[in-house]
Amino acid sequence: MRLLTLTQLNVRNLRTARLDFPPGIVAVVGQNAAGKSNLLEAVYLACTGELAGARTTEMVRLGEEEGYVAGEIGHDEGVSKVEVGLAPGRKQIRLDGQAARAGDVARHVTAVLLTPEDADLVHGPPSGRRAFLDGLLVRLSPRYGALMREYHRVVEQRNALLRLAPYDPSLDVWTDRFLKLGSEIEDLRERAVGRLAPLASEVYADIAGPASPVLGVTLERSHACASLEEALASAAQEERARGVTPVGPHRDDLGLTLAGHSIQAYGSRGEARTAALALRVAEYRLLSEKHREPPVLLIDDFTAELDERRRGYLLRLAASTPQVLVSGTEPPPRFDELYRVAAGAFTREAVVHE
Repeated sequence: MRLLTLTQLNVRNLRTARLDFPPGIVAVVGQNAAGKSNLLEAVYLACTGELAGARTTEMVRLGEEEGYVAGEIGHDEGVSKVEVGLAPGRKQIRLDGQAARAGDVARHVTAVLLTPEDADLVHGPPSGRRAFLDGLLVRLSPRYGALMREYHRVVEQRNALLRLAPYDPSLDVWTDRFLKLGSEIEDLRERAVGRLAPLASEVYADIAGPASPVLGVTLERSHACASLEEALASAAQEERARGVTPVGPHRDDLGLTLAGHSIQAYGSRGEARTAALALRVAEYRLLSEKHREPPVLLIDDFTAELDERRRGYLLRLAASTPQVLVSGTEPPPRFDELYRVAAGAFTREAVVHE
C-alpha cells in the first residue's frame, strides 16, 4: 500500500493543507514539537479511520471547532479515498464518498504506527494492551468491531441492572446476551494471539539476538474457568455485592513473558521497548498477510531510539518496506524523499542521490 496524498484542515498544529508522498522512505525532519508526530497521527487516521491514542477533541487545533483529514491510498485493487471529519465527541468517516466505519476502511487499506510510547504497551495498564489487541482484531476480522460495540453496550446495561435492580427478571436476558458475545470475543482473541505470538517471538529474537530469552505472548483471561458461563456463575456473589460484571473480555489482559517471567513485573525498560517493537512488527506482518501487501508503515521519532540494536532493526525494516514515513530530528541514513517541518509547515527538499 502507498499513501498518495494527505489533505488536512485544523489538525493540531499542522499548517500545510496538502502533501504528496512517493514510494520508498519518506523522511520527515524537524525539531521537537514542530509537527512531526502530528503528521504521522494524521496519516494514521487517514489510512485507518482510527485515532492513534488521542481523543477526537485533541486532534482538532486549539481554538477551532472542527477538523478534517483525507487520504488517497493506492493498493492492489486501485485507489481508496478515506475522509474523516472531526468535531467534539464525534468522528465521521467516509470511504470513497460513502459513510463508513473503521472496519469498512480496514477491508481495503490500513497502516501501522510505531512510536517511542509503545513501551507503555508493556509497563502500562491492561487497558492499553486490550486496546492494542482490539485494534488489531478490528482490522483482521470484519465482525469484531460490531461484536465489541454490542458487547460494551450489553455490559453497560447489565451493570446498571446489577446496581439498581439486581433481581429484575430482565437481567437474565442481558446475561444470556453477555455470555454469547463474550464467548465469541474470547475465542476470536485467543485465535488472534495464537497467530501473533510466534511472529512477535521471532521478531524479538531478530532484534535482541539468538541468545536472548524467548518472548511469550498469551491471552490472560479474566477467569480460569472452562467457560465464561461457569466463571460468571462463580462470581455471582461478587457481582451482586459490587454492582459490576467482574469477569469477561473487558477484564482480559495480554501476558508478556521472557523465559517464562513476566516482563511487566521483572522486565527492564529496554526489554519492554524491544517487546513492544516486536508486537508492532508482528501486527504489521499479520496485516500484510491479510491484505497480501504491506500496509503503510509509520515510524515516529526513530532518533529517540538510542539502543543500536533496535535502531538498526527499525532502519532495516524501513528499507524493506514499499512505503514508510520516518520522522526524526535528523534524517535516516538513506531516504527517497525529505520533508522539513517547522511550526507545522512542511517544505519538500530536493534529494540528491550519489
